[in-house]
Amino acid sequence: MNCWRMLLLIAAAISATASSDADSRSCTAAANDADCQGDETEEEDVSSPFAFMKAFSKLGSSWSHIVSEYVSVIGAVDGYALKTDIRAANEEEALGALRSLVADVASTQEKKLAWSLRTSPLQDFGKSIDDIFLAFLRWSAVDDHSFNDDDESCSLLGSVNHRAAFLSGDREINVSKAFRRLESYINWMQSVEEFISDPPVTFESILPSLDIFSINVAHDRCGRLVWYVNLGQTDLRAFMDQQPRETIRMFVWVAHMLFLDEGAQTRGLVVIDDMDYISFYKYMTMLPIQVGLSIDRFLLSVTPIKTKNVVLMHRAPWARTAYSLLSWFLTKKMKKRVTMIDTGQEVELLNQIVGGPDYIPRDFGSGAGRIESDLIATDHLGDIR
Repeated sequence: MNCWRMLLLIAAAISATASSDADSRSCTAAANDADCQGDETEEEDVSSPFAFMKAFSKLGSSWSHIVSEYVSVIGAVDGYALKTDIRAANEEEALGALRSLVADVASTQEKKLAWSLRTSPLQDFGKSIDDIFLAFLRWSAVDDHSFNDDDESCSLLGSVNHRAAFLSGDREINVSKAFRRLESYINWMQSVEEFISDPPVTFESILPSLDIFSINVAHDRCGRLVWYVNLGQTDLRAFMDQQPRETIRMFVWVAHMLFLDEGAQTRGLVVIDDMDYISFYKYMTMLPIQVGLSIDRFLLSVTPIKTKNVVLMHRAPWARTAYSLLSWFLTKKMKKRVTMIDTGQEVELLNQIVGGPDYIPRDFGSGAGRIESDLIATDHLGDIR
């Protein structure tokens, strides 16, 4: 479970239920600084559980609504299996079975167009439709009931995906489970088609958004994919002022980069978020209106990603309170995949999580990292500059 996305869900639910006056607020130069930058006095007021839950009424929502939205999203994170599901013994067999299921459902011209994956940004990553199918099959094959903390191939916190299912073939791959997740992906991509079809989503088209939202992507010592999110270096004013379509386009591109990565598919994903002690009201209003919840569902309940560890560092008091309350709704497995880093622990724990400074961006956290150029820069930036 990605706790950064968990916190985004709170902000998204607020955006989805805010009043029309709140909906029209934009962090422009004319906006009140307190609206855009938060208020430290208010921050102290939301550090206790009661004050935190009560604070949502000021933002046009309620704690009960937040919880209901949160529960509905996390309930679909791992998907489900049925006794009647179609299963396969290896990837080749599974891929053929999944192609057949897709051909059956794409029988009409309208369905055929939707299932053509024409809006998926495959060209940027040198991938094909079969590569997307394979990502969903590998997702379906991961053992959701095994923590794998004793995996000899990886001693890092969170360990890696259980690989036997899709590498040695000693356990069947659930093709039907993969298809259900793939169908959710198709439906979501259709729901945002007006934003991602013209022009197509490409790295060059979303680069201005990436320049606003500070992220890095790299592999750790175990070969897992690591998504670094740095709110301290994110231009929050520009992020809030950005058009919703641009935010959607950026997350669509980033999500495909993550789940099409072989390391993420076979080893797992790690998310590390430096929250930079961001205040409650600044954080809760940073997402474009009506966009947050849709993006959050896409990342959590649609994309074929298995998160092995979620790391939160430099948390403000309200973020600690948020997790303590929402953690009641997390499964044992989800809780086990969360790592909180307190001040002074950054270097030691990050080394235990990713394997040392060679796997950390140079400008992230304490600045002890050695990565000069991440995967985004090395694989994509050089193509347009």
